[in-house]
Amino acid sequence: MKIKNLKIVNFKKFYNHTFSFNDDVNIIVGDNNSGKSSILEAIEIVSNYSYRGKPVTNSILADIINIESISKYLDSDKSFINLPIIKIEAFVDGLPEYKGSINTDNLDTQGLSLTFSFDIELLPTYEKFVEKNKDSISSIPIEFYKIEWMAFSNERIRHISKPFKSLFIDPTRLHPTFGKNQYISNILTSVLSREEQAVLGIKYRQLKESFNDDENVKNINNDLDSNNNISEKKIQIVADISGNSNLETNLQLSLDGITLPYIGKGEQHKVQIKLALQNKSNDVDILLIEEPENHLSHMNLASLVSFIENKLNNKQLFISTHSSYVMNKLSINKICLLANGYKKLNNIDGNTVKNLKRLPGYDTLRAVLSSKIILVEGPSDELILKKYYYDKNNKLPEEDGIDIIVVRGIGFKNYLEIVKHIDIQTKAMKDNDGNYEKNVKSYIDEYEEYKFIRIHSPTPDTQYSLEPMLIETNSIDEDTLDKYAKITLSTQTNKIYKKNKNISDKMRFLKEWYNGEDGAGKKKVDSAIRIFDSEEKIIYPKVFEDVFNYE
Repeated sequence: MKIKNLKIVNFKKFYNHTFSFNDDVNIIVGDNNSGKSSILEAIEIVSNYSYRGKPVTNSILADIINIESISKYLDSDKSFINLPIIKIEAFVDGLPEYKGSINTDNLDTQGLSLTFSFDIELLPTYEKFVEKNKDSISSIPIEFYKIEWMAFSNERIRHISKPFKSLFIDPTRLHPTFGKNQYISNILTSVLSREEQAVLGIKYRQLKESFNDDENVKNINNDLDSNNNISEKKIQIVADISGNSNLETNLQLSLDGITLPYIGKGEQHKVQIKLALQNKSNDVDILLIEEPENHLSHMNLASLVSFIENKLNNKQLFISTHSSYVMNKLSINKICLLANGYKKLNNIDGNTVKNLKRLPGYDTLRAVLSSKIILVEGPSDELILKKYYYDKNNKLPEEDGIDIIVVRGIGFKNYLEIVKHIDIQTKAMKDNDGNYEKNVKSYIDEYEEYKFIRIHSPTPDTQYSLEPMLIETNSIDEDTLDKYAKITLSTQTNKIYKKNKNISDKMRFLKEWYNGEDGAGKKKVDSAIRIFDSEEKIIYPKVFEDVFNYE
């Protein structure tokens, strides 16, 4: 089974939303409180009749009803027709027996739904309740709701006979004393084949029977009520060997003798995900994973993501993440983005996808989630742009929601190929490398149709990178250039600089120093740090003003 679309009405933050998905991998990405977890929970509810590891009941309504729909009800006359309906519909492929037109789109298609709605049989009781309490009602009276889990064919779905299975992996559900049994049961039943489950069941029952036959247990039982003061019948402590006490709810996983709830969170997370992906019985269709990067070091995360890639086997994966590594490695064109609505980024250029799978460590998630970004060549550009903004506004650009991103080894194009699909206000401050027409104008022309993307660079070829641009800008006279040199150079290098007799020689010295071995790499950053830390101000190029102009 594959979920093609999910339609959610009055569920958590989603008043009425439809989400389309990929058949294989869906990387749910968004800022905090964007609804990533809510999408996973909605899928779990409609596919498993389960919410946070427990069967769905009316009690969860208080947690899941959309706030806007609650307000509308409370502002109404409290008639039953104003009670909000909570509905989750999954439009699917692979379940022909669920085909029908009982859905909100009236389409003859495959799917299933779970609905919380007013139980009309309780209308007389509800009307009496409202009559007595109308002015004091401050929440949705969930006791008057019914739950319907239906196929689009208008047949009720029964958990025991449904032809599909989803599994939600979320380590926050694994608590040493609360709610672990059913959660571990779900994992174990997905890992073991049916034959292995049967063998374990028999052996576990035999073990409990041997407990009842143990001499020490018999002696304790003989003394338990030897005088029959409690009952005329024989009272014994016994192991429950009935079918209601099965191995899945009593067995526990352990690693090196330590049971799973008591080992480190990172190891818990890794083990749970890997076990779920093993799935020997091959009955898990949908795998839901909440932030796999939690509690994991970079190397453990890299290993886990590779395992997920290799073991997915035709399962449909829904994975929420705040990790650029996870996003890049699992294919950035599988992103389902929650930001100013909902958008699938499945049209990202194939070469960009390949590049980021090979080099997944770059922080592309910042570009995806920001509202305004500035792409720059290196850390020196970042520092001096921040200093310019601070000098002008007495605060850093990130305080105004502007994120400056260093493109480093993957270059501008990979970032631009991502953001052009998202409509993010994007500026790029690019070196012209001594040929503006070739190295900058070509970029401007390529992305001209995207009005939210603008490329900036000094037009003179002599200002081929950041440092020459700053040198020429601060060369309006010799005193200004000397001031610039004093700020940017070390004391020792500044002494050498001063030996030059005129402004032309001084400019030449500075450009050669930044281009030569002594000025490469780290020392360029050192100069940028000096500018950033200095209380003295330099003159900034006009292009800096252009870069921060988003109008």
